[in-house]
Amino acid sequence: MSDLCFRSMAVIPVRMEPNAALIAGLAAGFAVAIQVGAVSLLLVEASMVSGPRVGVAAGMGVATADLAFAAVAAAAGGAAGAVLSSHETEIRLIAAGAVAAIAVHGIVAARRSDPSAGTASEEAATGRGTPGRYYARFLSITAANPLTIASFAAVAASLSLGGPLAAAAFALGVGAASAGWHLVLTLAAGHAGRWLTATARRRLALGGRVALLAIAVHLALAA
Repeated sequence: MSDLCFRSMAVIPVRMEPNAALIAGLAAGFAVAIQVGAVSLLLVEASMVSGPRVGVAAGMGVATADLAFAAVAAAAGGAAGAVLSSHETEIRLIAAGAVAAIAVHGIVAARRSDPSAGTASEEAATGRGTPGRYYARFLSITAANPLTIASFAAVAASLSLGGPLAAAAFALGVGAASAGWHLVLTLAAGHAGRWLTATARRRLALGGRVALLAIAVHLALAA
């Protein structure tokens, strides 16, 4: 979910061995993960509303998608970067549409909820659920955003990975960095959310979806 994706195409490739590829993957994974975007906002909201256990599961869903995207980018190399860079406008519009759909769905659910109706309405408003469901949900959300794979393809295109082991090391580094960052982020947000009332959770859920809608508009205008 970043603007990193189309900025590394002109870098002269440097052949890398597995150890160096692992370090490059850690750097790339961390650089992409720490950027504030739609997924980051959703993770913070989910962690604060539903607790650290659910938040960590959601974060690991994101990390799994990052690992898979990095593996594809490392295997395809410059070919993936060239294809994606030639379709930058379409990629941004697709990402904007996906983020907008998530935002609108959440806004509608939050506005339809009735605080006096109990747990079922609160669950609809805040998106509560089991850790397994959140893992699958955030894996799907991240996988649906083509900006993520474009980011790793841009980095992979600037590298000349020294064979399958180096490609695997790069993907592993990305996955480890993403998992580590999202673990810290969701645990911190989850513990902070314990101080929220039910009404505050509903308002946070609605506010988060409005922020997502703003991100979608920004992506569309930047296409």
